[in-house]
Amino acid sequence: MKKIVLAILIVLLVFGVATFVRLFFPSGNVVFSNKVINLNGVSSVQLGTSGNTIFSGDSRKISLAEISSHNTGNDCWVGYDGKVYDVTSFLSVHPGSAEAIIPHCGTSSEFTNAFVRQHGTSKVSKLMKVGVLIGDFEIIGRVK
Repeated sequence: MKKIVLAILIVLLVFGVATFVRLFFPSGNVVFSNKVINLNGVSSVQLGTSGNTIFSGDSRKISLAEISSHNTGNDCWVGYDGKVYDVTSFLSVHPGSAEAIIPHCGTSSEFTNAFVRQHGTSKVSKLMKVGVLIGDFEIIGRVK
């Protein structure tokens, strides 16, 4: 009987923690010491001007100049489908090696072309899960 009660308490605890996280961290991200912990693969985190991570429903606009400043294996941002992702932590575990991605760090169209050429659209959901969404790619000028 004690084992059944203990099992029920554990299940209730798990549901309670999951509910707490979803209520108080609706973006799916938790921040510890300025590190974003992505809880559900979809991030809506916005970086403040001070460099601290804050929660926001508003998406940060990222310029091509800003993306291009994150162009190394130690700091790799890429643009895909109008969004900007930080994929730095994924480089070391990429099945095709980090060297397949590093030349495209700091780019949007170049990364997108290489990604589609290699994967088509079959790995888009994986990209969205492993990359931390930084914001929307800002298109400057008129689109014709």
